[in-house]
Amino acid sequence: MTRTKQRPIPAFEVDEIPTNPSPFKARVISVALIMLSSLALGIWHWAPAALDAFLANNGQIAILFSDFGSGNHLTSLLKTCFQAFGVAGALCLIAGVLSLLRNSITYRLIGVSLIALYLVLAGYIALTWHGAFSILDNKAEVDGNPMDKATTLVFWWKVAWPCLALAAYSFWLHVMLRSRSVYAAFSGRAGAPMKGDRVLEDIRTHGRDPRHRRSLYASVFLHLLLIVIIPYILSLGGCVEAYKVPQGSGNPVVAMVKIVKPKKEKKKTLTLRPNSAIIFEQPDLDETEVDQVMEQKTQLTYVADPSNAKAGKMGKGGGTEGGWPEGMDDYKIRFIRLEHGGAGWDDGMNQTGADVNFLRAFAQATGFKKIASSGESHSIALLAKYPDDGFPPFVYLTGNGSMGSVSSADAKILREYCLKGGMLIGDAGSGNFHRSFLQLMRQVFPDKPMSDVPDDDMIYQLPYGFPDGAPAFWAHGGRRALGVKHEGRWCVFYHPGDMNDAWKSQGYTDVTPEMRDAAMNLGINLVYYSFNQWNDAVQKLRK
Repeated sequence: MTRTKQRPIPAFEVDEIPTNPSPFKARVISVALIMLSSLALGIWHWAPAALDAFLANNGQIAILFSDFGSGNHLTSLLKTCFQAFGVAGALCLIAGVLSLLRNSITYRLIGVSLIALYLVLAGYIALTWHGAFSILDNKAEVDGNPMDKATTLVFWWKVAWPCLALAAYSFWLHVMLRSRSVYAAFSGRAGAPMKGDRVLEDIRTHGRDPRHRRSLYASVFLHLLLIVIIPYILSLGGCVEAYKVPQGSGNPVVAMVKIVKPKKEKKKTLTLRPNSAIIFEQPDLDETEVDQVMEQKTQLTYVADPSNAKAGKMGKGGGTEGGWPEGMDDYKIRFIRLEHGGAGWDDGMNQTGADVNFLRAFAQATGFKKIASSGESHSIALLAKYPDDGFPPFVYLTGNGSMGSVSSADAKILREYCLKGGMLIGDAGSGNFHRSFLQLMRQVFPDKPMSDVPDDDMIYQLPYGFPDGAPAFWAHGGRRALGVKHEGRWCVFYHPGDMNDAWKSQGYTDVTPEMRDAAMNLGINLVYYSFNQWNDAVQKLRK
């Protein structure tokens, strides 16, 4: 087999580099430097506030960064770095404006400003890298999510990519500055090609040895693929974290509801006058004193007792510390919403902090303080990825419009989740959602019709009492809560009256304090009920 000789690359194809002065390229560099300065000044202006907001939502990381290394304060170092961006940006702006008057001094000033920006960028990238892996080493959580090496790289990329892009922009500008045509435009000195020309020409022609240059491109792309692109794609979906319920033992009949009896009134004695006329008119039974007393007793049987609600003894197993026997020590109470294809699928819960407000109310009422710092949402399909003993006790489904179609595969996954011990909580944000939710239930449970949840059901008794059943609130789909039962337990609870609207932060919705408390308390009852059913299902599985 004969080897074919490669054709040598003609000199004119490699070394034909423009060296004449180019005022156009010089002006391009001046304008590009001014644009670069605006980016650096933008970091100086907005980054400190973004850092403060991040640390406010992640208290554990704020403490870690305040005791970084040997007495170093990473938060202060980062803020100093942001101030340095402001200085470097101002220097670039001055150099860019002055470079419109082309001479040797402004040429050198451009170089100095770019070097200053390189130093600041290198400092920021090093600090974020060290900070990200300090979070990993200390097992801290970012926005309530535990970190591993892949998610740490993704997190670092999210906070570092603007500066990496800025570094690439600065490098291109520096290469252009070091080309003969630009140098000649500033200094008036012609000559041989410079280092910048060689770099630009190598990029354009793949270099003197195209095979070597292309293998370099492949290597860079492969590293980016493995280190950045694949971890980022994995972070978009497909992975779930096992749900962890608080471990312990609590009293299933914890006294968070007190009985209020009406005050006894003195019995009235009737005296008849012997000479009085006999009255034959029969009184209306609905207006009798007996009826009024009975109505009073019915209405005031159960009243929520806030002082008992904060006892933190909720759970199962008969203990006093609270918790569930099948739970975990490193628990975290999370709020997971199911995504669907309809418009307004979350009913504004994410923007208004409704789920976080509810989790805080749950923590305050129960004493279980380890709650997620933000809500979560994922597709129905991801319910199948949870481990058998780590599935979420409840998932939440809402919307202010029609849900659209749900595939048969997703309907099957949702059914299996509900039947194995999970609980679907539906909440109507509109009449359109109400109709599409009922249609979904017929698709998921063709053999199990939805039925009315009775007022005396256990779901309305603990930890808060609702003697008249679920409050109706806005009643987008009637005034009665509905559900689906499986083997004696509610696996679906559907509220037709936009319960989450009362959870939203003030200013987003107009509700009375009584409505807000009722909505929070009803939600706490549902979560408590779902945790009990989850405990029974996992206990049965582990046996």
